[in-house]
Amino acid sequence: MPVPDRPSSHVPDAGAIASAYGLGRPTGDLAYSARGEIGCIWRLETVRGVWAVKELFRPADEAAASADVAFQEAAIAAGVSMPRPILARDGRVVSEVGTGDRSSSLRVYTWIDLAGRDVRAPTQEAGAILGRLHALAYPDDRAIDPWFTTAVATETWVELLTRAEHARVPWASTLAELVPRMTAGDGLIAAGRHTPTIRCHLDFNPENVLVDTAGRTVVVDWEDSGPEAAEQELASAIDEFARGPAAVRAFLRAYAASGGPATLRDPSSFAMSFAFGANLVASYVRQALDPSTTEENRDRAIHWIGDIAASAFIPGRVDELLEAAAGV
Repeated sequence: MPVPDRPSSHVPDAGAIASAYGLGRPTGDLAYSARGEIGCIWRLETVRGVWAVKELFRPADEAAASADVAFQEAAIAAGVSMPRPILARDGRVVSEVGTGDRSSSLRVYTWIDLAGRDVRAPTQEAGAILGRLHALAYPDDRAIDPWFTTAVATETWVELLTRAEHARVPWASTLAELVPRMTAGDGLIAAGRHTPTIRCHLDFNPENVLVDTAGRTVVVDWEDSGPEAAEQELASAIDEFARGPAAVRAFLRAYAASGGPATLRDPSSFAMSFAFGANLVASYVRQALDPSTTEENRDRAIHWIGDIAASAFIPGRVDELLEAAAGV
Protein backbone atom coordinates (compact mmCIF):
# COMPACT_ATOMS: atom_id res chain seq x y z
CA MET A 1 0.00 0.00 0.00
CA PRO A 2 1.49 3.40 -0.95
CA VAL A 3 2.12 6.05 1.68
CA PRO A 4 -0.97 8.28 2.04
CA ASP A 5 -0.09 11.58 0.38
CA ARG A 6 -2.74 14.25 -0.02
CA PRO A 7 -2.29 17.90 -1.00
CA SER A 8 -3.10 20.61 1.50
CA SER A 9 -6.45 22.32 1.12
CA HIS A 10 -4.56 25.61 1.43
CA VAL A 11 -2.27 26.52 -1.46
CA PRO A 12 0.40 29.12 -0.52
CA ASP A 13 0.52 32.30 -2.58
CA ALA A 14 2.92 31.79 -5.50
CA GLY A 15 3.38 35.53 -6.04
CA ALA A 16 4.20 36.20 -2.40
CA ILE A 17 6.75 33.37 -2.34
CA ALA A 18 8.39 34.52 -5.55
CA SER A 19 8.60 38.05 -4.20
CA ALA A 20 10.01 36.99 -0.82
CA TYR A 21 12.76 34.90 -2.44
CA GLY A 22 13.38 37.02 -5.54
CA LEU A 23 12.46 34.20 -7.90
CA GLY A 24 10.88 36.26 -10.66
CA ARG A 25 7.29 36.40 -11.83
CA PRO A 26 5.35 33.11 -11.48
CA THR A 27 4.07 31.63 -14.71
CA GLY A 28 1.33 29.70 -12.92
CA ASP A 29 0.04 28.54 -9.53
CA LEU A 30 1.93 26.24 -7.20
CA ALA A 31 1.64 22.56 -8.13
CA TYR A 32 1.57 20.00 -5.33
CA SER A 33 4.42 17.47 -5.58
CA ALA A 34 4.82 15.35 -2.44
CA ARG A 35 5.06 15.39 1.32
CA GLY A 36 7.42 14.09 3.97
CA GLU A 37 7.50 14.09 7.75
CA ILE A 38 8.34 17.76 8.25
CA GLY A 39 6.63 19.39 5.29
CA CYS A 40 5.13 19.14 1.83
CA ILE A 41 6.75 20.11 -1.46
CA TRP A 42 5.23 22.42 -4.06
CA ARG A 43 6.56 23.07 -7.56
CA LEU A 44 6.83 26.72 -8.52
CA GLU A 45 7.67 27.80 -12.05
CA THR A 46 8.68 31.40 -12.70
CA VAL A 47 10.27 33.34 -15.54
CA ARG A 48 13.64 32.61 -13.89
CA GLY A 49 13.30 28.85 -13.51
CA VAL A 50 11.65 26.08 -11.50
CA TRP A 51 11.78 25.92 -7.71
CA ALA A 52 10.89 23.52 -4.93
CA VAL A 53 8.93 25.19 -2.14
CA LYS A 54 8.89 23.24 1.12
CA GLU A 55 5.92 24.21 3.27
CA LEU A 56 6.83 23.30 6.86
CA PHE A 57 4.30 21.70 9.18
CA ARG A 58 5.91 23.42 12.18
CA PRO A 59 7.74 26.76 12.46
CA ALA A 60 11.51 26.39 12.08
CA ASP A 61 14.26 28.06 14.09
CA GLU A 62 16.14 30.42 11.77
CA ALA A 63 19.51 29.86 13.41
CA ALA A 64 19.16 26.09 13.05
CA ALA A 65 18.01 26.47 9.45
CA SER A 66 20.99 28.70 8.64
CA ALA A 67 23.34 26.12 10.15
CA ASP A 68 21.92 23.28 8.07
CA VAL A 69 22.17 25.44 4.93
CA ALA A 70 25.88 26.03 5.67
CA PHE A 71 26.31 22.26 5.94
CA GLN A 72 24.49 21.73 2.65
CA GLU A 73 26.70 24.29 0.91
CA ALA A 74 29.81 22.52 2.24
CA ALA A 75 28.46 19.23 0.91
CA ILE A 76 27.75 20.80 -2.50
CA ALA A 77 31.32 22.12 -2.60
CA ALA A 78 32.51 18.55 -1.90
CA GLY A 79 30.64 17.28 -4.95
CA VAL A 80 27.38 16.05 -3.40
CA SER A 81 24.46 16.73 -5.76
CA MET A 82 21.28 18.09 -4.16
CA PRO A 83 18.63 20.77 -4.53
CA ARG A 84 20.44 24.00 -3.68
CA PRO A 85 18.91 26.03 -0.82
CA ILE A 86 17.76 29.52 -1.80
CA LEU A 87 17.83 32.41 0.66
CA ALA A 88 15.06 34.97 0.85
CA ARG A 89 15.76 38.52 -0.23
CA ASP A 90 16.20 39.53 3.41
CA GLY A 91 18.87 36.85 3.86
CA ARG A 92 16.72 34.43 5.84
CA VAL A 93 16.33 30.74 5.12
CA VAL A 94 12.76 30.47 6.40
CA SER A 95 10.06 32.96 5.45
CA GLU A 96 6.53 33.43 6.71
CA VAL A 97 4.19 34.04 3.78
CA GLY A 98 0.56 35.01 4.26
CA THR A 99 -1.30 36.08 7.38
CA GLY A 100 -3.38 34.44 10.09
CA ASP A 101 -4.75 31.03 9.18
CA ARG A 102 -3.36 31.47 5.67
CA SER A 103 0.24 31.87 6.87
CA SER A 104 2.90 29.33 5.88
CA SER A 105 6.49 28.76 7.00
CA LEU A 106 8.51 28.11 3.85
CA ARG A 107 11.92 27.11 2.57
CA VAL A 108 12.93 27.22 -1.10
CA TYR A 109 15.32 25.08 -3.16
CA THR A 110 16.22 24.66 -6.78
CA TRP A 111 14.00 22.09 -8.46
CA ILE A 112 15.33 18.68 -9.50
CA ASP A 113 13.37 16.38 -11.82
CA LEU A 114 13.58 12.87 -10.39
CA ALA A 115 13.66 9.67 -12.40
CA GLY A 116 11.10 8.34 -9.91
CA ARG A 117 10.79 7.78 -6.18
CA ASP A 118 11.12 4.03 -6.76
CA VAL A 119 14.40 4.31 -8.70
CA ARG A 120 17.14 3.19 -6.33
CA ALA A 121 20.52 4.89 -6.36
CA PRO A 122 23.45 2.56 -7.16
CA THR A 123 24.90 1.09 -3.97
CA GLN A 124 28.45 2.18 -4.79
CA GLU A 125 27.34 5.73 -5.53
CA ALA A 126 25.50 5.97 -2.23
CA GLY A 127 28.62 4.75 -0.44
CA ALA A 128 30.82 7.25 -2.26
CA ILE A 129 28.51 10.15 -1.41
CA LEU A 130 28.43 9.22 2.28
CA GLY A 131 32.23 8.96 2.24
CA ARG A 132 32.57 12.47 0.80
CA LEU A 133 30.12 13.78 3.34
CA HIS A 134 31.91 12.21 6.32
CA ALA A 135 35.32 13.24 4.97
CA LEU A 136 34.26 16.85 5.54
CA ALA A 137 34.27 16.18 9.30
CA TYR A 138 31.86 19.13 9.45
CA PRO A 139 31.74 20.23 13.10
CA ASP A 140 28.60 20.16 15.22
CA ASP A 141 29.16 20.58 18.94
CA ARG A 142 25.52 20.18 19.99
CA ALA A 143 24.39 17.23 22.09
CA ILE A 144 23.19 14.25 20.07
CA ASP A 145 19.41 13.90 20.00
CA PRO A 146 18.40 11.06 22.37
CA TRP A 147 16.29 9.75 19.47
CA PHE A 148 19.57 8.26 18.13
CA THR A 149 21.13 7.07 21.38
CA THR A 150 18.40 5.99 23.80
CA ALA A 151 16.14 2.94 23.86
CA VAL A 152 12.38 3.24 24.34
CA ALA A 153 11.60 2.42 27.97
CA THR A 154 9.84 -0.87 28.70
CA GLU A 155 7.03 0.93 30.50
CA THR A 156 6.48 3.08 27.40
CA TRP A 157 6.03 0.00 25.22
CA VAL A 158 3.62 -1.48 27.78
CA GLU A 159 1.60 1.74 27.81
CA LEU A 160 1.43 1.95 24.02
CA LEU A 161 0.47 -1.70 23.63
CA THR A 162 -2.25 -1.32 26.27
CA ARG A 163 -3.66 1.77 24.57
CA ALA A 164 -3.67 0.06 21.16
CA GLU A 165 -5.42 -3.03 22.54
CA HIS A 166 -8.02 -1.00 24.45
CA ALA A 167 -8.70 1.07 21.32
CA ARG A 168 -9.18 -2.20 19.37
CA VAL A 169 -7.21 -0.84 16.44
CA PRO A 170 -6.68 -3.43 13.69
CA TRP A 171 -2.90 -3.03 13.84
CA ALA A 172 -2.60 -3.85 17.57
CA SER A 173 -1.47 -7.41 16.81
CA THR A 174 1.21 -6.07 14.43
CA LEU A 175 2.51 -3.85 17.21
CA ALA A 176 2.48 -6.72 19.70
CA GLU A 177 4.68 -8.75 17.33
CA LEU A 178 6.94 -5.79 16.58
CA VAL A 179 7.77 -4.67 20.12
CA PRO A 180 9.93 -7.72 21.04
CA ARG A 181 11.91 -7.16 17.86
CA MET A 182 12.45 -3.54 18.88
CA THR A 183 13.55 -4.36 22.43
CA ALA A 184 15.97 -7.05 21.18
CA GLY A 185 18.36 -4.24 20.31
CA ASP A 186 18.33 -2.53 23.71
CA GLY A 187 21.64 -4.08 24.73
CA LEU A 188 23.35 -2.84 21.59
CA ILE A 189 21.87 0.64 22.12
CA ALA A 190 23.36 0.75 25.62
CA ALA A 191 26.77 -0.32 24.28
CA GLY A 192 26.81 2.24 21.46
CA ARG A 193 29.74 4.63 20.95
CA HIS A 194 28.75 8.07 19.68
CA THR A 195 32.09 9.90 19.63
CA PRO A 196 33.71 11.70 18.02
CA THR A 197 30.76 13.55 16.52
CA ILE A 198 30.51 15.30 13.18
CA ARG A 199 27.49 16.77 11.44
CA CYS A 200 25.66 13.92 9.69
CA HIS A 201 22.68 13.81 7.34
CA LEU A 202 20.89 11.49 9.83
CA ASP A 203 18.29 10.29 7.32
CA PHE A 204 20.56 8.79 4.67
CA ASN A 205 18.35 6.14 3.11
CA PRO A 206 16.94 5.18 -0.31
CA GLU A 207 13.95 7.50 0.17
CA ASN A 208 16.33 10.48 0.38
CA VAL A 209 19.14 9.35 -1.92
CA LEU A 210 17.52 9.44 -5.34
CA VAL A 211 18.29 9.55 -9.05
CA ASP A 212 17.40 12.49 -11.28
CA THR A 213 16.38 12.34 -14.93
CA ALA A 214 19.99 13.00 -15.96
CA GLY A 215 21.12 9.90 -14.06
CA ARG A 216 22.82 11.76 -11.21
CA THR A 217 22.43 10.53 -7.64
CA VAL A 218 21.01 13.36 -5.53
CA VAL A 219 20.48 13.69 -1.78
CA VAL A 220 17.42 15.45 -0.35
CA ASP A 221 15.89 16.25 3.06
CA TRP A 222 18.81 17.80 4.93
CA GLU A 223 16.76 19.73 7.49
CA ASP A 224 17.23 17.19 10.29
CA SER A 225 21.01 16.92 9.92
CA GLY A 226 22.88 16.97 13.20
CA PRO A 227 25.63 15.53 15.39
CA GLU A 228 26.43 11.82 15.46
CA ALA A 229 29.43 9.54 15.08
CA ALA A 230 30.31 8.73 11.46
CA GLU A 231 30.56 5.06 12.46
CA GLN A 232 26.90 5.02 13.51
CA GLU A 233 25.61 6.67 10.33
CA LEU A 234 27.78 4.38 8.20
CA ALA A 235 26.30 1.28 9.85
CA SER A 236 22.76 2.59 9.41
CA ALA A 237 23.37 3.40 5.73
CA ILE A 238 24.83 -0.02 4.98
CA ASP A 239 21.70 -1.68 6.33
CA GLU A 240 19.54 0.66 4.23
CA PHE A 241 21.40 0.31 0.93
CA ALA A 242 23.29 -2.98 0.85
CA ARG A 243 21.44 -6.18 0.03
CA GLY A 244 23.80 -9.14 0.27
CA PRO A 245 27.49 -9.50 1.14
CA ALA A 246 28.74 -8.27 -2.24
CA ALA A 247 26.70 -5.06 -1.91
CA VAL A 248 28.02 -4.47 1.62
CA ARG A 249 31.59 -4.74 0.40
CA ALA A 250 30.89 -2.50 -2.62
CA PHE A 251 29.36 0.17 -0.38
CA LEU A 252 32.28 0.09 2.07
CA ARG A 253 34.94 0.20 -0.65
CA ALA A 254 33.26 3.17 -2.34
CA TYR A 255 32.92 4.89 1.04
CA ALA A 256 36.62 4.43 1.86
CA ALA A 257 37.74 5.44 -1.65
CA SER A 258 35.89 8.76 -1.21
CA GLY A 259 37.68 9.49 2.05
CA GLY A 260 35.12 8.08 4.45
CA PRO A 261 36.90 7.75 7.84
CA ALA A 262 34.63 5.30 9.68
CA THR A 263 34.66 1.53 9.94
CA LEU A 264 32.33 -1.05 11.43
CA ARG A 265 34.03 -2.24 14.59
CA ASP A 266 31.53 -4.54 16.32
CA PRO A 267 27.76 -4.90 16.92
CA SER A 268 27.64 -1.64 18.88
CA SER A 269 28.33 0.21 15.61
CA PHE A 270 24.62 -0.36 14.93
CA ALA A 271 23.34 1.27 18.14
CA MET A 272 21.88 4.23 16.25
CA SER A 273 20.01 1.92 13.89
CA PHE A 274 18.21 0.23 16.77
CA ALA A 275 17.55 3.43 18.74
CA PHE A 276 16.23 5.28 15.71
CA GLY A 277 13.96 2.39 14.69
CA ALA A 278 12.47 1.98 18.16
CA ASN A 279 11.86 5.69 18.69
CA LEU A 280 10.37 6.01 15.23
CA VAL A 281 7.88 3.20 15.86
CA ALA A 282 6.91 4.66 19.24
CA SER A 283 6.38 8.05 17.62
CA TYR A 284 4.14 6.60 14.90
CA VAL A 285 2.11 4.66 17.47
CA ARG A 286 1.52 7.82 19.53
CA GLN A 287 0.48 9.65 16.38
CA ALA A 288 -1.88 6.88 15.26
CA LEU A 289 -3.55 6.78 18.69
CA ASP A 290 -3.86 10.55 19.11
CA PRO A 291 -7.52 11.54 18.57
CA SER A 292 -6.44 14.99 17.39
CA THR A 293 -4.27 13.58 14.57
CA THR A 294 -5.51 14.34 11.07
CA GLU A 295 -6.81 11.43 9.02
CA GLU A 296 -3.87 11.66 6.64
CA ASN A 297 -1.27 11.67 9.41
CA ARG A 298 -2.98 8.73 11.13
CA ASP A 299 -3.05 6.76 7.88
CA ARG A 300 0.63 7.55 7.28
CA ALA A 301 1.56 6.49 10.81
CA ILE A 302 -0.30 3.18 10.47
CA HIS A 303 1.32 2.60 7.07
CA TRP A 304 4.81 3.06 8.51
CA ILE A 305 4.13 0.84 11.53
CA GLY A 306 3.28 -1.95 9.10
CA ASP A 307 6.20 -1.14 6.82
CA ILE A 308 8.71 -1.25 9.69
CA ALA A 309 7.14 -4.46 10.99
CA ALA A 310 7.81 -6.07 7.62
CA SER A 311 11.51 -5.19 7.63
CA ALA A 312 12.52 -4.34 11.20
CA PHE A 313 16.24 -4.39 11.94
CA ILE A 314 17.16 -7.28 14.24
CA PRO A 315 20.44 -8.39 15.92
CA GLY A 316 20.78 -11.32 13.52
CA ARG A 317 21.10 -8.86 10.64
CA VAL A 318 24.04 -7.22 12.45
CA ASP A 319 25.99 -10.47 12.39
CA GLU A 320 25.39 -10.84 8.65
CA LEU A 321 26.57 -7.29 7.93
CA LEU A 322 29.66 -7.55 10.09
CA GLU A 323 30.63 -10.85 8.46
CA ALA A 324 30.28 -9.29 5.03
CA ALA A 325 32.23 -6.19 6.09
CA ALA A 326 35.10 -8.32 7.35
CA GLY A 327 35.89 -9.17 3.73
CA VAL A 328 36.82 -5.55 2.88
